[in-house]
Amino acid sequence: MQLNEKNRNLKGIFIKVCICFLISLLTNCNPDDEKTLKAKEKIIADSISKVQQKITVDSLKRLNPLLIMPPDSTYTGDYVDKYKNGITKFTGQFRFGKRHGQWMSFYNNGLPWSELHYDKGLRDGINKVYYEDGKLRYTGFYKQDQRDSIWQFFDSIGTLQKTIIYNRDKEVLNK
Repeated sequence: MQLNEKNRNLKGIFIKVCICFLISLLTNCNPDDEKTLKAKEKIIADSISKVQQKITVDSLKRLNPLLIMPPDSTYTGDYVDKYKNGITKFTGQFRFGKRHGQWMSFYNNGLPWSELHYDKGLRDGINKVYYEDGKLRYTGFYKQDQRDSIWQFFDSIGTLQKTIIYNRDKEVLNK
């Protein structure tokens, strides 16, 4: 309940600031200079869009601390999120707003939790998930966001428990 009220207050403040900014831009603009006016309107629209995206991302992350979202929908670059104790929680890269390349997540003790590869936002490549003590929990392969090939599952002492073979996310063999 408090979170929704806080978000409404933030949005209200944001709208007031945007209106003041818009008024100041428009009053400082020569009405005969249509190009300048359109350029300023575009800057305002882009600024509003980025602030709205930031507000949305921040509120969603408060609801789900494990949620990974780019700063904006076109972001390209590195992503690092840390626990309050300073240890890295997630690391990876975005390309045009989508996960791309190797992504790693870590337990708050610093040991790896998972390793997953992405290609333009789709899971594609090796997937490894670990127990909190660092032992392998399971490993498998994704191809265009679908489980594919051999997946192996291990118990907490490292003994292979199950092997499943997938083809295009359909289970082919379970042994």
